[in-house]
Amino acid sequence: MLTALLAIAGAVCWRPALYATGLWVDGGQPTVSQTLFEDPSASPSASQPARGSGVIASAPVATPTHTPDPKALAAALAKVPAKDMGTTSGVVLDAVSGELLWSSRPDAGQIPASTLKLLTCLTALDVLGPDKTFSTRVVQQGKGIVLVGGGDPYLASKPAKEYPFPATSADLAKKTAAALKKQGMSSVTLGYDESLFSGPNWHPSWPQGYHDQVTNLSALWIDKGKPDEKSAPSQTPAPTAATVFAAQLKANGITVSGKPTAAAAGADAAEVASVQSLPVSSLVQETLVHSDNAAAEVLLRQVGVATGNGGSFTGGAKGMQQRLTTLKAWDASTRIADGSGLSRNNRVSARVLGRALHLAAASPKLRPLLEGLPSAGVTGTLHLRFYTPASEPGRGWVNAKTGTLSKVSTLAGYTRTRQGGEVVFAFMSNNPKQEWNVRSWLDQMASTLVTCGC
Repeated sequence: MLTALLAIAGAVCWRPALYATGLWVDGGQPTVSQTLFEDPSASPSASQPARGSGVIASAPVATPTHTPDPKALAAALAKVPAKDMGTTSGVVLDAVSGELLWSSRPDAGQIPASTLKLLTCLTALDVLGPDKTFSTRVVQQGKGIVLVGGGDPYLASKPAKEYPFPATSADLAKKTAAALKKQGMSSVTLGYDESLFSGPNWHPSWPQGYHDQVTNLSALWIDKGKPDEKSAPSQTPAPTAATVFAAQLKANGITVSGKPTAAAAGADAAEVASVQSLPVSSLVQETLVHSDNAAAEVLLRQVGVATGNGGSFTGGAKGMQQRLTTLKAWDASTRIADGSGLSRNNRVSARVLGRALHLAAASPKLRPLLEGLPSAGVTGTLHLRFYTPASEPGRGWVNAKTGTLSKVSTLAGYTRTRQGGEVVFAFMSNNPKQEWNVRSWLDQMASTLVTCGC
């Protein structure tokens, strides 16, 4: 744990450094006072991070810690009311050794909802590496130029005001205009190339009503195809991006003749300008803390491209299976339909989710997976969770990815026990009778890991 950094994270003077290192991943000032959440430990250790800081810190390092007693842990979890919670399953593993400490139907394939993003992001980190970036380029073909999508999920139209500061088409337009002017050019035709990704841009199992949850997929979009926050995403994000880029070129003194058209950039086309995406480590953190469906689907396609299976749903799923099998984070029940977990055709066991989290805790290369997990009661999709008296002890302590669809609720992440042990966990419920109450059950199960005294 980066205890020293966490202790000073609230200081305004340290915000630029935190942004630069990626430790502040949700933006803004600390969400709540560090004293809001009562420490569940009678005598807090100096190695424990400041709770409620709003900062997603370094995840647990896989070093020897106290290992919880399985019998005591089972007794504590058995006390959590589970009536009408549907088909449940779960695992708790020692984060260091991967030892199975507790389980309930661990190998049952369940609909994971957005906890599937853990597997998508783990595979992206493993295949691509945490430092990999994706290039959005402009190349020259004759008297025209082509805007080439590189699969940057966070390419923005203008600079962000706060972390994570993604690449912008405004910067690309400025660089392109400067290069063209050096050649004495003031007017060009504009094409756009989104051919890096292939196959359907909408999964057949997704209801049309999901257009508010995910953009039609493309290797080229700006602001995820949304002209503003109030508008629905464009169903043709690549030509929409080219139109935005044409206007930005005009603002920089370059006229675009006619409308942008689809084009294939030649392999030998000269590069005019380019911008680089955030590194994969930051893409993963943003995807997880905000449960970003569109970004997860882009990462799935990047996995497909990198593994030679093609940038499609099927190519990405095949690449995931290959890598996760190698990592021993795949079993007979696993079924991957998409990268975000929106499809109800996905199946994942609690054991596989637990294994993925253990791998991330044990490997510096994969650890950004944990660093992006929302903090209970503080950030991201857990901001408004862990509010009941039984689950409050987990606020600021539990870091986890949520998963929610109709009749599906899941939670998977890590925490420190009161005795100082580091554990990873996955709890799942399909077809509960009480959909609202099942979230409280998940939160209480996770909080019990903190307070069990085992």
